[in-house]
Amino acid sequence: MVSAKIKKIFDNKAVRVVLFIIIAALLLVYLNRVFTIGNSDSNKQIFNGFYAEEEETIDVLYLGTSATNRYFIPPVAYNEEGVAAFNLATMGLPMLFVPDLIDEVEKTQSPQLYIIELRNVLKTKNEITDAHIRRVTDSMQTSANKYEALDKALKYTEGATGELSNIDESPIDYLIPVVKYHSKLAAGEITPEDFKPWSVKNTTKGYVLSDLTLQQKPYEPPVYSDEYENLAPEMEKALLATLDRCDELDAEVMFVLSPYAMRKNVQAKFNTAIDIVESRGYTVLDCNQPEVTEEMDIDWQHDMYNSKHFNFVGAEKYTAYLIDYLTANYDLPDRRGDAKWDSWADAYEEYLDFTSKGLNDPVE
Repeated sequence: MVSAKIKKIFDNKAVRVVLFIIIAALLLVYLNRVFTIGNSDSNKQIFNGFYAEEEETIDVLYLGTSATNRYFIPPVAYNEEGVAAFNLATMGLPMLFVPDLIDEVEKTQSPQLYIIELRNVLKTKNEITDAHIRRVTDSMQTSANKYEALDKALKYTEGATGELSNIDESPIDYLIPVVKYHSKLAAGEITPEDFKPWSVKNTTKGYVLSDLTLQQKPYEPPVYSDEYENLAPEMEKALLATLDRCDELDAEVMFVLSPYAMRKNVQAKFNTAIDIVESRGYTVLDCNQPEVTEEMDIDWQHDMYNSKHFNFVGAEKYTAYLIDYLTANYDLPDRRGDAKWDSWADAYEEYLDFTSKGLNDPVE
């Protein structure tokens, strides 16, 4: 009797059409996850790790660039103060994506505090590449928010003329990544892991462990300046859009400027950005000040692996400084000892295991 009823349903042409459309749509979603940036990409792994987190477990969400995922070490912050933090950050993340990523976070998490890196306020539309966009949109789960973010990025980069700008002319390549990446199969660039697109995750809460983490190279200290220089108009617009989205949040929000071997003209633009943010009532922790880097005990000869990124020793110093600031200024819960946050303790053990070999010899 049951099988006869089922057969009658499937004999209905309209039902078969609907089922075909559903199956085709699911297949397309799957293929767009397989034929996209590879699972070896650290940016994609961070997004996979974020999506795998249990709902309502992240108390501090740190948004930013590689200056986030190479600087702040959430497992160390958890071990020291019990803070459950996560870095949702990609290399060269354009500021224009920050409101969309806040929307993505709010689907499953309700952070008490957002930290937003200010370094990306300098990236003009002429400096945004195809990779900067794809690291974000190819890594996001399929949703209206993803396509709104993509549409915004393509409009933002219209008319870009910089040498670095290589945005695909066809929006289809972004909307349906399999169109761009289908040739990876013939080229032998698809790995078995790529057919399990959600399986490879960053397990250290958005901090990236790599061989670079263990390198050290000497650099000159930053060039500090009290001068001001205007931001590019599109960058100021993106910053203001981020502030508008922050105004809508129930969570607290602070901005940071992580330290690196910057030059004078760069500091002048940062000074302008800081004034804009503070004028809207938000705190900016400017770590590119001599008294701050001295308090961190930054050693510019040994704590960096390139001019813009700390190795793990420098990152530990930055993390210690920032977590002290957070615990002194925000009433964050201590999650240590609660089984719901055991994955942060596991992440700390993974971090210790990786860094136990210490830094490599200095690169001159």
